[in-house]
Amino acid sequence: LRDRVRSYADPRSERIRGMVERADRIEFAVTDTETQALLLEANLVKRLRPRYNVRLKDDKSYPLVSFSDHSVPRVEVTRDPEAGAVAYGPFTDKGRVETVLKAVRDVYGLRGCSDHKYANRDRPCLDYEMGICSAPCTGEIDPESYAEDVAAARRFFEGETGALADPLRRRMEAAAE
Repeated sequence: LRDRVRSYADPRSERIRGMVERADRIEFAVTDTETQALLLEANLVKRLRPRYNVRLKDDKSYPLVSFSDHSVPRVEVTRDPEAGAVAYGPFTDKGRVETVLKAVRDVYGLRGCSDHKYANRDRPCLDYEMGICSAPCTGEIDPESYAEDVAAARRFFEGETGALADPLRRRMEAAAE
């Protein structure tokens, strides 16, 4: 961060010089981890759409994590979230965000199937058998518990890293006993 801010003190490009001249203040936020900082930065860029940020401003070219607008939300990595969905990002590395989403699904059992598959299931799917889905489609988890898991996963994507780290730590400690 220090090097990044220092680079603005001696701007070499016209674009940076123009940005520095227009700035009237610098704001910062302290986060616990680099991942939390990246999530916060991506969400602020998406919301505020700063003029000089070209790397993260174009949402269409970067993947997002999307929670569908459904009574039992589906979570997925997408570049084009459906109407009404709650989306987090953008992220610059699709592989990394898919790895993170796999961990989130593993911890919370969130569904990744289409609404059509969800509505037409009569028995749990392979994701349930592998332990990455709690099978709300067949009633293996009640709607209230599923909603709590969705809320916890969303808290993680909003920057509360403990929402994912704490359950993983508890699993690790239980496995070690």
